[in-house]
Amino acid sequence: MTGDDGPWTRRAQGADAWLARECNKIVVSATTASLVSTFCGFPLDSLKSRLQSSRENLTIPRMAAEVIREEGIGGLWRGFPLPLITISIVRTISFTIYTSTKRIINSRPGDPEPKRPWLDLHLGFLNKDTALDVGATSFLAGAASGAVVCIGSAPFELVKVRRQLEYQIYRDSHPGAFSPTADAAAGLRPVPSGAGAGRPVDARLPQPRTPFVPPTTIQAVRMIVNKMGPLGLWTGFRLHFVRDTLGTALYFAEYDVMRFWLGRRVSDPASMSAAEDRLSGGQGDLPDWAKGWLPKQLVPFLCGSLAGVTSWAIIYPVDAMKTKAQQRALSGLKPRTPLVQFLRLVRGTEGRPKPLLTGIARLYRGLGVSMIRSMLTHGLLWTLVDWTSAWIDTKPVERLVKLA
Repeated sequence: MTGDDGPWTRRAQGADAWLARECNKIVVSATTASLVSTFCGFPLDSLKSRLQSSRENLTIPRMAAEVIREEGIGGLWRGFPLPLITISIVRTISFTIYTSTKRIINSRPGDPEPKRPWLDLHLGFLNKDTALDVGATSFLAGAASGAVVCIGSAPFELVKVRRQLEYQIYRDSHPGAFSPTADAAAGLRPVPSGAGAGRPVDARLPQPRTPFVPPTTIQAVRMIVNKMGPLGLWTGFRLHFVRDTLGTALYFAEYDVMRFWLGRRVSDPASMSAAEDRLSGGQGDLPDWAKGWLPKQLVPFLCGSLAGVTSWAIIYPVDAMKTKAQQRALSGLKPRTPLVQFLRLVRGTEGRPKPLLTGIARLYRGLGVSMIRSMLTHGLLWTLVDWTSAWIDTKPVERLVKLA
């Protein structure tokens, strides 16, 4: 066993001290949580994109069955490696910007060192121990985080959509590659004229004359750049910006307010303890109305799930229009303005108008699977962030050395 003052113990203490630094703790916690939650939620995200772009009103099980039948079980994770890396990086940067912005908003000159933001700017407001100040701070910090991160994440989001919708994009861009005889035998009704003439509109997918071979991620990137130029990787950026800025602001604000209502409080500004950081706070006692049914350990999962579901439901129409716009651009179809696309989704076309409720339902197609995904991924994300942060506080490297 290594002595308490041996060289390995000192190195372990140095490693634990490095992990305990706030910025490093955020990076390690957010990255670990993001890797696990992204892997678990990716199949549901893939189904969401397919449901949004589908012309038919398919159920989640039927869409999943179609994907597995056409592409195999691996089709649910098609394009997964790139999002695994990029989403983890994006979430880590997002958490860092969010935390730093909160400190800039709340901190005051003369605060103890652990509470100073990385940028020497101290606005010193919205720092009262109230739900209004907590929510307003998190909303502004979340908006800043979403606005910055979406600039770098937009190309990766486009490639992810490209990989998820490869088969549908291929059908839209190669309508002549599908056998009309097979379509007729299957009872499929082709579009009579216009863009994509001859393309079937039934839920059952026709088989191409030649086997469809999906491109790799690198090939997909090259196809986008060759077709639309380097800036083509930012196709749909305006809608992406609105979605991420508003969605991230709502998400962080809802999460922090719910945590506040469930017992997390701003602590003493003079405290030097990381566990009592007045800007993040630790989980305190649950309120009386929650003690009988809610274990304290499930608070992060509950708040993360509810924040993810509600914020996503609010901005979901923007995401649906973004996905549709990106699909049309990748298929080489004529672009539509957001207003035109919104009206077509909600009210249909002049020749085929939709009832209002049917149009609204079309706008929210895929929301069910998206809500399940949000509950799973965001609940896991915040739970693992809290668990990883708590694990770092236990000085794990030093404990491991002492056990050796």
